[in-house]
Amino acid sequence: MRWICVVALLSVVACSEKKEDGARDKAAAALASKDEKCPGGTVKGCFDAALEADRKGDSARAAEMHTRACDAGVAQACNFLGSMVWQGRGGLSADPARAYTLYMRACDGGDAAGCFSAAICHRTGSCAEKNDEEATKLLKRACQGGDARACANGGR
Repeated sequence: MRWICVVALLSVVACSEKKEDGARDKAAAALASKDEKCPGGTVKGCFDAALEADRKGDSARAAEMHTRACDAGVAQACNFLGSMVWQGRGGLSADPARAYTLYMRACDGGDAAGCFSAAICHRTGSCAEKNDEEATKLLKRACQGGDARACANGGR
């Protein structure tokens, strides 16, 4: 019986690793995509510019660059953009429903932090229908993806 449990556990770990590798490959491909409107002509230029703009307090530029990166498929950029939309930063209107949609794009794209953000929306009912079952499911996804906050909040 013990061997069956070990084999089952190893299968789960192997599947998780494959999913993480797939998400990393998808993110790398998105970042390497060409976009002439981004610094350096790639989506990575937009993502890097967004992070730099946010560090410098230029939230309008950060929102613009995160939007370009998110639209190109960079899941992490979608999560950052969701937070900006939630807060109404960068000249964006505060729109909880749109923030949730962006969090889910991030989550579905492999960003564990996006899954955590979407889970909090469901747990609190602040940007999605209050739904403890969906919140728990998303917390588990986030925890499995490596988000320690999700693991600490019941996502184990």
